[in-house]
Amino acid sequence: TLRENGKYLLLLSEHIYSCRFGTLLCDTEREREVVASIRQRTYCLWEYLESFPDLVNKNFSPVSMLHESDIVEHKGCLLMPLPSLLRNVTLWVDRHCMHGAKPTLRSIPIS
Repeated sequence: TLRENGKYLLLLSEHIYSCRFGTLLCDTEREREVVASIRQRTYCLWEYLESFPDLVNKNFSPVSMLHESDIVEHKGCLLMPLPSLLRNVTLWVDRHCMHGAKPTLRSIPIS
């Protein structure tokens, strides 16, 4: 279970390319700090997201709070073959359809 919920991930995906925050600009931390001085001119995305307490998954429990019997070790776990993974891919409607037309109900012809 992730610590963040779907709203958190949705906001993160919106701000990756928004250029509103300097956190994800440039290629390295050094470039952000020394070359571009971005920290002084922009806000931190992580601080912004942490300011919303409703973005935390209420079912999340950190590993330190779990019992040893609850932790499962995955030694030697291999990735599934790509065709198997792609069968499980679904469209993230909240993200990819957020700017489209509102869905309408399909009209059923009356016989």
